[in-house]
Amino acid sequence: MANDISEFKILMVDDRSENLLALESILQNENYALVKANSGREALSILLTDVDFHLILLDVVMPIMNGFETAELIYSRERLINIPIIFLTAMDIEGNVYKGYQSGAVDYIRKPIIPELLKAKVKAFVELSEKNRALIRQERELRVANEKLELEIAERKLSEAKIKSLNESLQKRLEQVEFLDSFNSSISHDLVGPLNSIIALTTLLRDMPIDGEVLELVNLIMRSSDRMAKLIRDLLHFSRQAHEDISSTAFGMKELVNEVIHDIALSMPLDKTEIVIHDMPVVQGDNNMLKQVWTNLISNAVKYSQKKESPRVEIGARQEQDKLVFFVKDNGAGFDMKNYDKLFEIFQRLHSEKEFNGNGVGLAIVKRIVDKHNGKIWAESDPGKGSNFYFTLNDQPQ
Repeated sequence: MANDISEFKILMVDDRSENLLALESILQNENYALVKANSGREALSILLTDVDFHLILLDVVMPIMNGFETAELIYSRERLINIPIIFLTAMDIEGNVYKGYQSGAVDYIRKPIIPELLKAKVKAFVELSEKNRALIRQERELRVANEKLELEIAERKLSEAKIKSLNESLQKRLEQVEFLDSFNSSISHDLVGPLNSIIALTTLLRDMPIDGEVLELVNLIMRSSDRMAKLIRDLLHFSRQAHEDISSTAFGMKELVNEVIHDIALSMPLDKTEIVIHDMPVVQGDNNMLKQVWTNLISNAVKYSQKKESPRVEIGARQEQDKLVFFVKDNGAGFDMKNYDKLFEIFQRLHSEKEFNGNGVGLAIVKRIVDKHNGKIWAESDPGKGSNFYFTLNDQPQ
Protein backbone atom coordinates (compact mmCIF):
# COMPACT_ATOMS: atom_id res chain seq x y z
CA MET A 1 0.00 0.00 0.00
CA ALA A 2 1.24 3.47 -0.80
CA ASN A 3 2.67 5.43 2.10
CA ASP A 4 1.85 8.89 0.82
CA ILE A 5 -1.68 9.58 2.01
CA SER A 6 -1.89 12.67 -0.22
CA GLU A 7 -2.41 10.25 -3.11
CA PHE A 8 -5.88 9.46 -1.72
CA LYS A 9 -8.59 11.50 -3.41
CA ILE A 10 -12.02 12.08 -1.91
CA LEU A 11 -14.99 13.63 -3.73
CA MET A 12 -17.33 15.51 -1.35
CA VAL A 13 -20.84 16.25 -2.66
CA ASP A 14 -23.29 18.53 -0.82
CA ASP A 15 -25.56 21.34 -2.02
CA ARG A 16 -24.77 23.45 1.06
CA SER A 17 -21.41 25.22 0.98
CA GLU A 18 -21.19 25.33 4.77
CA ASN A 19 -21.46 21.54 4.90
CA LEU A 20 -18.64 21.17 2.38
CA LEU A 21 -16.51 23.57 4.40
CA ALA A 22 -17.24 21.54 7.53
CA LEU A 23 -16.17 18.31 5.82
CA GLU A 24 -13.06 20.02 4.50
CA SER A 25 -12.24 21.35 7.96
CA ILE A 26 -12.50 17.88 9.48
CA LEU A 27 -10.42 16.11 6.81
CA GLN A 28 -7.92 18.73 5.68
CA ASN A 29 -5.36 17.94 8.38
CA GLU A 30 -5.36 14.32 7.23
CA ASN A 31 -3.63 15.47 4.03
CA TYR A 32 -6.17 13.93 1.67
CA ALA A 33 -6.75 15.38 -1.80
CA LEU A 34 -10.24 16.84 -1.39
CA VAL A 35 -12.50 17.76 -4.32
CA LYS A 36 -15.84 19.54 -3.74
CA ALA A 37 -19.06 19.42 -5.75
CA ASN A 38 -22.18 21.47 -4.99
CA SER A 39 -24.64 19.11 -6.71
CA GLY A 40 -25.05 15.64 -8.11
CA ARG A 41 -24.69 17.03 -11.61
CA GLU A 42 -21.39 18.72 -10.78
CA ALA A 43 -20.15 15.48 -9.25
CA LEU A 44 -21.05 13.56 -12.42
CA SER A 45 -19.33 16.22 -14.53
CA ILE A 46 -16.14 15.86 -12.47
CA LEU A 47 -16.28 12.07 -12.78
CA LEU A 48 -16.55 12.32 -16.56
CA THR A 49 -12.90 13.36 -16.73
CA ASP A 50 -11.44 12.16 -13.43
CA VAL A 51 -12.18 8.65 -12.15
CA ASP A 52 -9.20 8.35 -9.82
CA PHE A 53 -11.10 8.77 -6.55
CA HIS A 54 -10.76 6.48 -3.55
CA LEU A 55 -14.00 7.54 -1.84
CA ILE A 56 -17.14 9.63 -2.36
CA LEU A 57 -18.92 11.40 0.52
CA LEU A 58 -22.42 12.01 -0.81
CA ASP A 59 -25.24 14.03 0.78
CA VAL A 60 -28.63 12.35 0.44
CA VAL A 61 -30.93 15.38 0.45
CA MET A 62 -30.12 17.64 -2.51
CA PRO A 63 -32.37 19.51 -4.97
CA ILE A 64 -32.90 18.39 -8.59
CA MET A 65 -30.90 15.17 -8.14
CA ASN A 66 -30.73 13.56 -4.70
CA GLY A 67 -27.93 11.38 -3.39
CA PHE A 68 -29.63 8.09 -4.26
CA GLU A 69 -30.14 9.15 -7.88
CA THR A 70 -26.58 10.45 -8.11
CA ALA A 71 -25.18 7.17 -6.77
CA GLU A 72 -27.16 5.13 -9.30
CA LEU A 73 -25.82 7.26 -12.17
CA ILE A 74 -22.27 7.02 -10.84
CA TYR A 75 -22.42 3.23 -10.64
CA SER A 76 -23.92 2.97 -14.11
CA ARG A 77 -20.40 3.67 -15.41
CA GLU A 78 -18.17 0.61 -15.30
CA ARG A 79 -15.03 2.62 -14.50
CA LEU A 80 -16.66 4.03 -11.34
CA ILE A 81 -18.25 0.94 -9.79
CA ASN A 82 -15.30 0.26 -7.49
CA ILE A 83 -15.36 3.69 -5.80
CA PRO A 84 -17.07 3.30 -2.39
CA ILE A 85 -19.80 5.79 -1.46
CA ILE A 86 -20.66 6.91 2.08
CA PHE A 87 -24.03 8.65 2.35
CA LEU A 88 -24.33 11.68 4.63
CA THR A 89 -27.86 12.25 5.88
CA ALA A 90 -29.91 13.98 8.53
CA MET A 91 -32.86 11.76 7.59
CA ASP A 92 -34.01 8.72 9.55
CA ILE A 93 -31.36 6.13 8.72
CA GLU A 94 -33.53 3.10 9.47
CA GLY A 95 -36.08 4.16 6.87
CA ASN A 96 -33.51 4.69 4.13
CA VAL A 97 -30.91 1.98 4.64
CA TYR A 98 -32.45 -0.40 2.12
CA LYS A 99 -32.86 2.31 -0.51
CA GLY A 100 -29.32 3.50 0.08
CA TYR A 101 -27.79 0.06 -0.30
CA GLN A 102 -29.84 -0.45 -3.45
CA SER A 103 -28.24 2.72 -4.82
CA GLY A 104 -24.76 1.41 -4.06
CA ALA A 105 -23.92 2.83 -0.63
CA VAL A 106 -21.33 1.01 1.44
CA ASP A 107 -21.99 2.99 4.64
CA TYR A 108 -23.94 5.85 6.24
CA ILE A 109 -22.93 8.72 8.48
CA ARG A 110 -25.71 10.58 10.21
CA LYS A 111 -25.73 14.37 10.56
CA PRO A 112 -24.65 16.23 12.62
CA ILE A 113 -21.34 14.61 11.78
CA ILE A 114 -19.01 13.51 14.57
CA PRO A 115 -15.51 14.44 13.36
CA GLU A 116 -13.70 11.46 14.86
CA LEU A 117 -16.27 9.04 13.44
CA LEU A 118 -15.92 10.58 9.98
CA LYS A 119 -12.12 10.43 10.16
CA ALA A 120 -12.15 6.81 11.25
CA LYS A 121 -14.56 5.68 8.54
CA VAL A 122 -12.79 7.62 5.81
CA LYS A 123 -9.44 6.20 6.85
CA ALA A 124 -10.82 2.65 6.86
CA PHE A 125 -12.33 2.98 3.39
CA VAL A 126 -9.27 4.71 1.98
CA GLU A 127 -7.04 1.90 3.22
CA LEU A 128 -9.46 -0.72 1.91
CA SER A 129 -9.60 1.00 -1.46
CA GLU A 130 -5.83 1.05 -1.72
CA LYS A 131 -5.64 -2.64 -0.80
CA ASN A 132 -8.16 -3.43 -3.52
CA ARG A 133 -6.18 -1.44 -6.06
CA ALA A 134 -3.01 -3.25 -5.01
CA LEU A 135 -4.77 -6.58 -5.53
CA ILE A 136 -5.92 -5.50 -8.98
CA ARG A 137 -2.37 -4.46 -9.89
CA GLN A 138 -1.00 -7.77 -8.60
CA GLU A 139 -3.63 -9.73 -10.52
CA ARG A 140 -2.78 -7.83 -13.70
CA GLU A 141 0.96 -8.43 -13.22
CA LEU A 142 0.30 -12.12 -12.54
CA ARG A 143 -1.82 -12.43 -15.67
CA VAL A 144 0.91 -10.81 -17.77
CA ALA A 145 3.53 -13.10 -16.22
CA ASN A 146 1.38 -16.17 -16.92
CA GLU A 147 0.82 -15.11 -20.50
CA LYS A 148 4.55 -14.58 -20.93
CA LEU A 149 5.30 -17.98 -19.40
CA GLU A 150 2.76 -19.69 -21.65
CA LEU A 151 4.32 -18.04 -24.68
CA GLU A 152 7.81 -19.16 -23.66
CA ILE A 153 6.60 -22.73 -23.15
CA ALA A 154 4.86 -22.70 -26.52
CA GLU A 155 7.99 -21.40 -28.24
CA ARG A 156 10.12 -24.18 -26.72
CA LYS A 157 7.72 -26.78 -28.08
CA LEU A 158 7.96 -25.49 -31.63
CA SER A 159 10.58 -27.52 -33.47
CA GLU A 160 10.48 -25.68 -36.75
CA ALA A 161 10.54 -21.95 -37.42
CA LYS A 162 8.07 -22.35 -40.28
CA ILE A 163 5.42 -23.93 -38.04
CA LYS A 164 5.94 -21.18 -35.48
CA SER A 165 5.53 -18.47 -38.10
CA LEU A 166 2.38 -20.06 -39.56
CA ASN A 167 0.80 -20.49 -36.14
CA GLU A 168 1.52 -16.92 -35.10
CA SER A 169 0.16 -15.55 -38.38
CA LEU A 170 -2.98 -17.66 -38.10
CA GLN A 171 -3.54 -16.69 -34.47
CA LYS A 172 -3.05 -13.02 -35.25
CA ARG A 173 -5.52 -13.23 -38.13
CA LEU A 174 -8.09 -15.02 -35.97
CA GLU A 175 -7.74 -12.42 -33.22
CA GLN A 176 -8.17 -9.63 -35.74
CA VAL A 177 -11.30 -11.21 -37.21
CA GLU A 178 -12.76 -11.94 -33.76
CA PHE A 179 -11.96 -8.42 -32.60
CA LEU A 180 -13.51 -6.91 -35.70
CA ASP A 181 -16.68 -9.00 -35.41
CA SER A 182 -17.20 -8.24 -31.73
CA PHE A 183 -16.24 -4.60 -32.15
CA ASN A 184 -18.56 -3.97 -35.09
CA SER A 185 -21.37 -5.73 -33.26
CA SER A 186 -20.78 -3.56 -30.20
CA ILE A 187 -20.60 -0.40 -32.28
CA SER A 188 -23.76 -1.25 -34.21
CA HIS A 189 -25.95 -2.36 -31.32
CA ASP A 190 -24.52 -0.96 -28.11
CA LEU A 191 -23.02 2.39 -29.07
CA VAL A 192 -24.21 3.90 -32.32
CA GLY A 193 -27.95 3.48 -31.77
CA PRO A 194 -28.11 4.84 -28.22
CA LEU A 195 -25.68 7.63 -29.06
CA ASN A 196 -27.75 8.74 -32.03
CA SER A 197 -30.81 8.78 -29.77
CA ILE A 198 -28.97 10.90 -27.21
CA ILE A 199 -27.88 13.38 -29.88
CA ALA A 200 -31.38 13.59 -31.38
CA LEU A 201 -33.14 14.02 -28.04
CA THR A 202 -30.57 16.54 -26.81
CA THR A 203 -31.01 18.56 -29.99
CA LEU A 204 -34.76 18.68 -29.36
CA LEU A 205 -34.18 19.66 -25.74
CA ARG A 206 -31.78 22.45 -26.73
CA ASP A 207 -34.46 24.00 -28.94
CA MET A 208 -36.94 24.16 -26.05
CA PRO A 209 -37.32 27.20 -23.75
CA ILE A 210 -34.98 26.27 -20.89
CA ASP A 211 -32.98 28.32 -18.39
CA GLY A 212 -29.30 29.10 -18.78
CA GLU A 213 -27.94 26.49 -16.38
CA VAL A 214 -29.90 23.67 -17.98
CA LEU A 215 -28.94 24.90 -21.46
CA GLU A 216 -25.28 24.81 -20.44
CA LEU A 217 -25.70 21.20 -19.32
CA VAL A 218 -27.47 20.32 -22.56
CA ASN A 219 -24.63 21.86 -24.57
CA LEU A 220 -22.16 19.86 -22.47
CA ILE A 221 -24.05 16.68 -23.37
CA MET A 222 -23.99 17.67 -27.05
CA ARG A 223 -20.25 18.30 -27.01
CA SER A 224 -19.58 15.04 -25.19
CA SER A 225 -21.83 13.16 -27.64
CA ASP A 226 -20.02 14.70 -30.61
CA ARG A 227 -16.67 13.63 -29.15
CA MET A 228 -18.00 10.13 -28.59
CA ALA A 229 -19.34 9.96 -32.16
CA LYS A 230 -15.93 10.97 -33.53
CA LEU A 231 -14.22 8.42 -31.31
CA ILE A 232 -16.54 5.68 -32.60
CA ARG A 233 -15.83 6.67 -36.21
CA ASP A 234 -12.09 6.66 -35.58
CA LEU A 235 -12.24 3.28 -33.84
CA LEU A 236 -14.18 1.83 -36.76
CA HIS A 237 -11.52 3.16 -39.14
CA PHE A 238 -8.82 1.68 -36.92
CA SER A 239 -10.46 -1.76 -36.74
CA ARG A 240 -11.11 -1.89 -40.48
CA GLN A 241 -7.45 -1.26 -41.24
CA ALA A 242 -6.61 -4.59 -39.57
CA HIS A 243 -8.16 -6.63 -42.40
CA GLU A 244 -8.81 -4.22 -45.27
CA ASP A 245 -6.74 -4.91 -48.39
CA ILE A 246 -4.88 -2.16 -50.23
CA SER A 247 -6.31 -1.03 -53.55
CA SER A 248 -3.16 0.23 -55.24
CA THR A 249 -3.42 2.88 -57.95
CA ALA A 250 -1.22 5.69 -59.26
CA PHE A 251 -2.26 9.23 -58.33
CA GLY A 252 -0.82 12.68 -57.73
CA MET A 253 0.08 13.22 -54.09
CA LYS A 254 -0.09 17.02 -54.28
CA GLU A 255 -3.60 16.84 -55.72
CA LEU A 256 -4.62 14.54 -52.88
CA VAL A 257 -3.18 16.96 -50.30
CA ASN A 258 -5.10 19.87 -51.83
CA GLU A 259 -8.29 17.81 -51.61
CA VAL A 260 -7.58 17.02 -47.94
CA ILE A 261 -6.98 20.69 -47.07
CA HIS A 262 -10.25 21.63 -48.77
CA ASP A 263 -12.08 19.05 -46.61
CA ILE A 264 -10.35 20.17 -43.41
CA ALA A 265 -11.34 23.79 -44.08
CA LEU A 266 -14.99 22.75 -43.80
CA SER A 267 -14.57 21.74 -40.14
CA MET A 268 -11.79 23.97 -38.77
CA PRO A 269 -10.60 27.53 -39.57
CA LEU A 270 -7.51 27.77 -41.76
CA ASP A 271 -7.54 31.49 -42.61
CA LYS A 272 -4.93 32.37 -39.94
CA THR A 273 -2.63 29.47 -40.80
CA GLU A 274 0.01 29.78 -43.50
CA ILE A 275 -0.03 26.47 -45.38
CA VAL A 276 2.86 25.79 -47.79
CA ILE A 277 2.51 22.86 -50.20
CA HIS A 278 5.58 21.81 -52.20
CA ASP A 279 5.49 19.83 -55.41
CA MET A 280 5.10 16.09 -54.92
CA PRO A 281 5.25 13.28 -57.46
CA VAL A 282 2.76 10.66 -58.58
CA VAL A 283 2.77 7.71 -56.18
CA GLN A 284 1.47 4.17 -56.06
CA GLY A 285 -0.82 3.29 -53.16
CA ASP A 286 -4.33 3.23 -51.76
CA ASN A 287 -5.81 6.68 -52.42
CA ASN A 288 -8.49 6.48 -49.72
CA MET A 289 -6.16 5.17 -47.03
CA LEU A 290 -3.48 7.75 -47.77
CA LYS A 291 -6.12 10.46 -47.70
CA GLN A 292 -6.73 9.43 -44.07
CA VAL A 293 -2.99 9.69 -43.38
CA TRP A 294 -2.79 13.23 -44.73
CA THR A 295 -6.06 14.24 -43.03
CA ASN A 296 -4.81 13.18 -39.60
CA LEU A 297 -1.31 14.63 -39.98
CA ILE A 298 -2.40 17.97 -41.47
CA SER A 299 -5.36 18.51 -39.12
CA ASN A 300 -3.06 17.76 -36.17
CA ALA A 301 -0.50 20.24 -37.47
CA VAL A 302 -3.17 22.94 -37.80
CA LYS A 303 -4.69 22.15 -34.40
CA TYR A 304 -1.42 22.18 -32.47
CA SER A 305 -0.30 25.41 -34.19
CA GLN A 306 -3.49 27.42 -33.70
CA LYS A 307 -2.29 29.07 -30.48
CA LYS A 308 0.78 30.52 -32.20
CA GLU A 309 0.78 34.15 -33.30
CA SER A 310 1.75 33.15 -36.86
CA PRO A 311 0.89 29.47 -37.32
CA ARG A 312 2.61 27.75 -40.23
CA VAL A 313 2.26 24.28 -41.76
CA GLU A 314 4.61 22.98 -44.45
CA ILE A 315 3.82 19.91 -46.56
CA GLY A 316 6.01 18.20 -49.13
CA ALA A 317 8.41 15.42 -50.05
CA ARG A 318 12.15 14.97 -50.37
CA GLN A 319 14.40 12.30 -51.83
CA GLU A 320 16.62 10.44 -49.37
CA GLN A 321 18.84 7.84 -51.06
CA ASP A 322 16.39 5.43 -52.73
CA LYS A 323 13.34 6.50 -50.72
CA LEU A 324 10.85 9.32 -51.13
CA VAL A 325 10.11 10.86 -47.72
CA PHE A 326 6.86 12.80 -47.27
CA PHE A 327 6.58 15.31 -44.45
CA VAL A 328 4.23 17.60 -42.52
CA LYS A 329 5.95 20.29 -40.44
CA ASP A 330 4.44 22.85 -38.08
CA ASN A 331 5.60 25.52 -35.64
CA GLY A 332 3.08 24.57 -32.96
CA ALA A 333 3.11 23.17 -29.44
CA GLY A 334 5.43 20.26 -30.14
CA PHE A 335 5.99 17.46 -27.63
CA ASP A 336 8.70 16.01 -25.41
CA MET A 337 10.65 13.32 -27.27
CA LYS A 338 10.99 11.32 -24.04
CA ASN A 339 7.33 10.36 -24.62
CA TYR A 340 7.97 9.33 -28.22
CA ASP A 341 7.28 5.62 -27.59
CA LYS A 342 3.62 6.46 -26.86
CA LEU A 343 3.14 8.64 -29.94
CA PHE A 344 1.63 6.07 -32.32
CA GLU A 345 -0.12 3.90 -29.73
CA ILE A 346 -3.91 3.93 -29.64
CA PHE A 347 -5.52 6.06 -26.89
CA GLN A 348 -2.15 7.65 -26.01
CA ARG A 349 -2.07 11.45 -25.94
CA LEU A 350 0.93 13.71 -25.25
CA HIS A 351 -1.23 16.77 -24.48
CA SER A 352 -4.12 17.11 -22.05
CA GLU A 353 -7.75 17.50 -23.16
CA LYS A 354 -7.73 21.03 -21.71
CA GLU A 355 -4.86 22.02 -24.02
CA PHE A 356 -6.05 20.37 -27.23
CA ASN A 357 -9.03 18.13 -27.90
CA GLY A 358 -8.60 14.66 -29.36
CA ASN A 359 -9.05 10.98 -28.62
CA GLY A 360 -5.64 9.40 -29.21
CA VAL A 361 -6.72 7.29 -32.20
CA GLY A 362 -5.65 9.34 -35.24
CA LEU A 363 -1.90 8.63 -35.21
CA ALA A 364 -2.54 4.94 -34.51
CA ILE A 365 -4.62 4.86 -37.72
CA VAL A 366 -1.84 6.68 -39.59
CA LYS A 367 0.79 4.16 -38.49
CA ARG A 368 -1.40 1.17 -39.37
CA ILE A 369 -1.98 2.53 -42.90
CA VAL A 370 1.71 3.32 -43.46
CA ASP A 371 2.61 -0.17 -42.20
CA LYS A 372 0.17 -1.71 -44.69
CA HIS A 373 2.05 0.15 -47.43
CA ASN A 374 5.30 -1.41 -46.12
CA GLY A 375 6.46 2.07 -45.23
CA LYS A 376 7.78 3.75 -42.10
CA ILE A 377 6.59 6.74 -40.07
CA TRP A 378 8.49 8.76 -37.51
CA ALA A 379 8.54 12.22 -35.95
CA GLU A 380 10.84 14.86 -34.51
CA SER A 381 9.72 17.56 -32.11
CA ASP A 382 10.78 20.27 -29.71
CA PRO A 383 8.29 21.52 -27.07
CA GLY A 384 7.04 24.98 -27.97
CA LYS A 385 8.75 24.98 -31.37
CA GLY A 386 6.72 22.52 -33.39
CA SER A 387 6.74 18.99 -34.78
CA ASN A 388 7.89 17.32 -38.00
CA PHE A 389 6.20 14.09 -39.14
CA TYR A 390 7.75 11.93 -41.87
CA PHE A 391 6.61 8.80 -43.68
CA THR A 392 7.70 6.62 -46.59
CA LEU A 393 5.82 4.30 -48.93
CA ASN A 394 7.20 1.19 -50.58
CA ASP A 395 7.36 0.51 -54.34
CA GLN A 396 7.04 4.02 -55.74
CA PRO A 397 6.55 4.23 -59.55
CA GLN A 398 9.51 5.38 -61.54
